[in-house]
Amino acid sequence: MTGILILFAMLLTAWTAHSQPVPAATVPPGCTVFTISKGEQVFFGGNDDYIHPDSYHWIDPGDDEHYGAIWIGRPDNVQQGVNEHGLAYDANGLPRVDVNPHHERLPVEGDYTSYPIHILHQCATVEEVIAWVNAHQWHSYMHDQMQFADATGDAVIISAGKDGEVVFTRKPRGDGFLVSSNFNVANPGNGFSYPCWRYDLAQALLNQLLEQESRLTHLDAAGVLKAVHTSGGSSWTIESLVADLPNGLVYLYYFHQFDRPVLLNVKEELTGQRAPGPLSRLFPDDVQQEAARRYQVIQDKARRCRWFGILWLSAVIVSLLLLIILAAARQRPLRFYLPAVIILGPVALLLCLVLGWKRQPGAGRVSLIEALGDVMPTVIAFVALMVIIILIPPVQSNPLVQLGVVLFLPLLVAWLLFHGPLLAPVKEKSYGHLLIHRLPQVLVTANLGMAGINAVAMPLVMLTIRICTVLPITAHTLIIWWGIAVLGALAGVLLILPYERWAIKRGFRAWSLLIWKEGEIRTPSWRKLGWWIALSYAVLLLGLAAGAMLSQLVK
Repeated sequence: MTGILILFAMLLTAWTAHSQPVPAATVPPGCTVFTISKGEQVFFGGNDDYIHPDSYHWIDPGDDEHYGAIWIGRPDNVQQGVNEHGLAYDANGLPRVDVNPHHERLPVEGDYTSYPIHILHQCATVEEVIAWVNAHQWHSYMHDQMQFADATGDAVIISAGKDGEVVFTRKPRGDGFLVSSNFNVANPGNGFSYPCWRYDLAQALLNQLLEQESRLTHLDAAGVLKAVHTSGGSSWTIESLVADLPNGLVYLYYFHQFDRPVLLNVKEELTGQRAPGPLSRLFPDDVQQEAARRYQVIQDKARRCRWFGILWLSAVIVSLLLLIILAAARQRPLRFYLPAVIILGPVALLLCLVLGWKRQPGAGRVSLIEALGDVMPTVIAFVALMVIIILIPPVQSNPLVQLGVVLFLPLLVAWLLFHGPLLAPVKEKSYGHLLIHRLPQVLVTANLGMAGINAVAMPLVMLTIRICTVLPITAHTLIIWWGIAVLGALAGVLLILPYERWAIKRGFRAWSLLIWKEGEIRTPSWRKLGWWIALSYAVLLLGLAAGAMLSQLVK
């Protein structure tokens, strides 16, 4: 009953909190930043990717002790800035890590976001930025990496090193570029997205710009930002900045409308009287209207996704009620179909109606019931796997760790939460004895089930990340992924069926006993399943490869 209680708790949680964020969830910020220099030309570019419809701008005119600057973002969360000497700043969001604050150095007033403000107030070049950082106390943590570039073409990325010290990644001298996205360039394990398609594409495009014979223009830099902008449900490019640093010019773009820039002259802005306010007010009415239309499209997609989640949860609840009514009318046991319908919803109810509680079923029906029981835990394992990858960035950035989780999580969920608790009551021997004997069977069926789910569900999950508001992770997100996993479980059942037909012909069965209460649980030994185990791993790897390839098509 433990497995059933866990599933009921998950269902109740999803229903009562379906619009509330999971507490541990965070929003992986987007943003792509680069500096490129070629001869006397230097361009600094950055996309501000997030989940709001607008940003904010303000002017800091400076004084005798501080350089003036123009800023994008908010005073308590500065996103981008360019000062009067052509020193530019932007950052990429990263998972928080602790760093050595160096209390022996000069103190800094203000909180974490005040650091780039202090730097642009006091520094004119990248060399001065590095000297400033080495002379001052740092915060006790970092949740981003900062890129600074100056009018000479020098650039640096400041991030947390593996040893907890602040480190500097420099752009090569002369012609070249420096790119950063949402993984730490000095320590990729500290990241939201590694490998990152935006980083790879920006590198390729900047290489092409260096090789072209013509001079660089702001259009070239904007073309790179256009190629790596985002417009999905997880985040979208609210604002983009291209700075011609030697000439003190800043081109701003609103909601990835790269054909409609607003041009700002930094020195003129610092001496002018432009009032701070929403970034959108810098742009003509038609640009604002197009941005509003694009934002509405994103919201409409997210709303459709939420409706899908609500419909799926409703279908599960209705299926559960119909099952209970049907079982009560026929006085039939629910030990198998109850968890099956909780996890698989109307799919399991349909199979219940087709298979029924007939006492002398054929081998085909028994095989299908056994495969259904085998695939149930893989649905839970798949959703848990997605949450782990999203909420634990080191898992996301390490393919070997991901593979380990894929190999062992479904096995543990099936073995400890399903086969043990659900099958132990119908077996005369001890709980531990059951677990030991079921392990080879669980290994085979968990691998085959996950192969089918990964091949079908992974591309669909990637699609939800593109079009649905899935971050921060809410119960809506979990319900959507749950429904997708059930769809993938159908492919898992097809992969498990050949094994179950083989096993049933030799008298091995388990889940069907929960329905008919007759017979004895029999499980093949390790020796008998040796080649099935090897085959299941091969199929699992093929399923992972198929899911990865199909996922690339929907990115």
